[in-house]
Amino acid sequence: MFDIWAVARNIKSKFNRNDLLLTISLLIGYFLTRTINLSKFPVFSDEAIYIHWAKVAWHDASWRFISLTDGKQPLQTWGTIPFLKLFQSDALLAGRMFSVFTGLFALVGVFCLIYYLFGKRTAFIGSFLYVITPYFLFYDRMALVDSGVNGFFIWIILLSLILVDTVRLDIALILGLLSGVGLLAKSSVRLFLLLGYGAVILTFKSSRKIMNFSILFGVSVVLALIIYNVQRLSPFFQFVSQKNNTFIMSVGELLSSPFAFFFTNIVHIPYFVFSEMGYIVALFGVVGLFLLFKNKNKYAIYFTILLIIPLIIISCISKILFPRYIIFFGTTLTILASYFLSQLKDKKNLLISISLILVSVLYFDYTLLFDNAKVPFPGVDRGQYLEGWPAGWGARDIVEYAKNHSTGRRITFLAEGDFGMTGDVLDTFILPTDNIGIKGFWPLGEEHLFASQKLLEKEDVYVVFGHRSKFPKHWPLTLIKRYEKPGNKSAIYFFKLTP
Repeated sequence: MFDIWAVARNIKSKFNRNDLLLTISLLIGYFLTRTINLSKFPVFSDEAIYIHWAKVAWHDASWRFISLTDGKQPLQTWGTIPFLKLFQSDALLAGRMFSVFTGLFALVGVFCLIYYLFGKRTAFIGSFLYVITPYFLFYDRMALVDSGVNGFFIWIILLSLILVDTVRLDIALILGLLSGVGLLAKSSVRLFLLLGYGAVILTFKSSRKIMNFSILFGVSVVLALIIYNVQRLSPFFQFVSQKNNTFIMSVGELLSSPFAFFFTNIVHIPYFVFSEMGYIVALFGVVGLFLLFKNKNKYAIYFTILLIIPLIIISCISKILFPRYIIFFGTTLTILASYFLSQLKDKKNLLISISLILVSVLYFDYTLLFDNAKVPFPGVDRGQYLEGWPAGWGARDIVEYAKNHSTGRRITFLAEGDFGMTGDVLDTFILPTDNIGIKGFWPLGEEHLFASQKLLEKEDVYVVFGHRSKFPKHWPLTLIKRYEKPGNKSAIYFFKLTP
């Protein structure tokens, strides 16, 4: 059976003082890069939704499955609640701290997986690459579930490899528990279970071991599904499958148009992954895969499976594709890149390679931490996080302005849109003790403005637009500030309602 003390003794015997110092340095580097200016990056509309759900679930236990109303699994909602309790004055910081710790979960997994496959030196190299790679740096700092999903990918693969080597029931149970929790994070974890079972290829010479592994892996899947089905306690569980159909093709759609999205996705996936990683780490990952084959490493075919199978599946079935959905490709390439670097015996070549990596990520990382408007995202992510309507530039300032100019009366915001739009974005920065209310309207038009003028007798009323850019002169509005977004493609307009 699994013995945590045996694991501890093994670690103690394999790690010396220098290793401990390296580990501490990596952890310090991780937390510094993940927490510097953590709440400075503009709130993303999806973050606002998830934080709002966590606020509701925290204060009303009957809504612990609130995310299912939009077909989203509840793990992030539950995981954010403790951080809301710790950081009650800054909900955005609280939501993003959840991802900082799921990123730590992923970092530890990266170290353990690489250590298990290639040894201690390679594990430290891979962990360093994880800390500095922009792909992981960004999503470890956002109140999104994708950092955690990446962590589950790593641990599912690791435990699957351990299971195929040991064929032990306790490992299968741990894998099942972990996978079940992962399924409460995102539906894509089902793909990771498929990839985990792909480890069976490592036992192709033993039919008996294949059968035993398959039985134990089946136990893991059953346990994972039992945990997943806790969501049936909510009457909104059916919305998960409906939401999935928004993003992936149904069987009928796939059969009728099998290549509807394939050729677009097959190009976008490598572009998204390479560009978000700064190119060099990903390129070294490809070289690392070739080295595995050259060195006749038994894991070469399995890593090929980890890249090719999801590439084909996602290219075939994905209707909507963003870089955050495929972050696990970056993890696979990072592991392979660490293997490549560990094979460089000449210190000069190793130094040159690491220097190339640092140069490739330095500007990306700097802008993520200190100059957000200039982050060199691929176009689709610049549109989401920086330039388009989902980017909440100025939202915190708007709420602070209203508080600072309060006359002691109740403050009401009329917001253009509620769910996932301006209303939720503003709500992120409102404290429970604030005497502030939000009324979201879609579309927000003149009838709402004139109807709300009666509130001015007892309230200070502000109006915030995140989509509209033209405002008729007869509307009862006085512009306070226009928050222009990078690229000058959109802006947030902040008005005061006048009598």
